[in-house]
Amino acid sequence: MKKILLIDLDNTLIDFNECARHSIMNAFEKLGFDYSPVVFDTFIEENVKIWKRLERGEITKPQLRANRWNIILARLGIEFDGTILEEMFENGVAQGAYAVTGAYDLLDYLKDKYEMYIVSNGFRYVQESRLKIGDFNKYFNNIFVSEDIGIPKPAKEFFDYCFKSLDNPDKTDVILIGDSLSADIKGGNDYGIDTIWFNKNGEDNLSPVKPTYIVNELNEIKNIL
Repeated sequence: MKKILLIDLDNTLIDFNECARHSIMNAFEKLGFDYSPVVFDTFIEENVKIWKRLERGEITKPQLRANRWNIILARLGIEFDGTILEEMFENGVAQGAYAVTGAYDLLDYLKDKYEMYIVSNGFRYVQESRLKIGDFNKYFNNIFVSEDIGIPKPAKEFFDYCFKSLDNPDKTDVILIGDSLSADIKGGNDYGIDTIWFNKNGEDNLSPVKPTYIVNELNEIKNIL
């Protein structure tokens, strides 16, 4: 039986997309920029690209911060310093704790059965703020973020750090839950631990990364754990 759960945060427990949408709308309003659905769609497209570059070790967190919104604004044809919008965006996201459907119910079910830890590639102050605002802290023993570790999921070193902090538990006692095939599931698979892919959008998995289990809704995890 599993004893330790490593759980991703963004788009697994907290709806990052919803947090981002509200933050962008508020920032654009403050700056006097016109907002439309195209703005958010462009953000999502470029944000996915830049985070995958981070996962592959092609860029650093400071480089992501320096370039993300400059890239997005260039595509939108808006001349503005993207680093200013980046700060506004991150501060806005830090205030959003929109829970994914079923998140609290699942955590209530799991809390007395397992030790639970957050594993995140996000920015520590943003994640800590949202965990507090959403009252998620009470469920978790600790939070592991790549900003502290110095390398993101799916790297082996990320999981080395987590396991060392947990006194090197047997890998058969650990399972990882996350929404990202490239960061969460690949990282867990490569490290030799079981994985649960939260495939909330019902996507076809055409990648070589194969999770141990697949769920489309968080409450389905109760049938596994």
